[in-house]
Amino acid sequence: MTAETTLDRYHIALHLAHRWFAFLEAPGGNLEAHLAMFHPQVRLSGRRGGHLFASDHQSLVAWFDAVPDEVSSHHIVHSSYSIADNGDGLLSVVVAYQAKGELGVHGSIISYETRIEFVPGAPRFIALDKTPILSNTRAEYETSWSTNRALALIHAELGGIGSADSRLRAALGDDVRLVFAQAAAPEGSRTYEALVTSTGGDPLGTRVIHLKITDDVSSALPTLERIEMLVPAQLG
Repeated sequence: MTAETTLDRYHIALHLAHRWFAFLEAPGGNLEAHLAMFHPQVRLSGRRGGHLFASDHQSLVAWFDAVPDEVSSHHIVHSSYSIADNGDGLLSVVVAYQAKGELGVHGSIISYETRIEFVPGAPRFIALDKTPILSNTRAEYETSWSTNRALALIHAELGGIGSADSRLRAALGDDVRLVFAQAAAPEGSRTYEALVTSTGGDPLGTRVIHLKITDDVSSALPTLERIEMLVPAQLG
């Protein structure tokens, strides 16, 4: 991998976050491949470090096994990125979490603080903390799996760790600062569509594209089948 810029690393960090959440939302994921996203001595904690869930891969697997089987969603509603003194990435996200239980939909607003080590070719989480900060009182469940899968693919490409297929970067433009995606397919869907908006520093500013995607929950990322440019009508 070539040396990344700070913006590249921000996209890589968001790629990891969307992969992390999508894995929790649909059964059948490749656990061995998923563990590569975490340092062997990763620290997963809660309530600002007051509770330790995992301190290595073995205890992280045990935590995954203990996660309830409820259908759940994780919508990232805010994110920020900074750099630690040693060069690690510090990604903070606020997530609207929901789950379907026997008594209906329940959820919370959760603050996540993560530290990311940028090992060449294999960026990975060193530490994650998840702290609920508010109740999520929205009564209607809103799926997020297909959105998280689409955004994991998009941020991988924008961060320079995607496949040789550069269609997404060409369509979304250079210097992309913000990306939003809307996809509403049920968890584990094999095909779905996404409407994606990007905002960057290039002369064309905001762009909107429509994606057709095929997926397999056991794969690290979905496959992009087709891109349709909506705004602007033609690339400059």
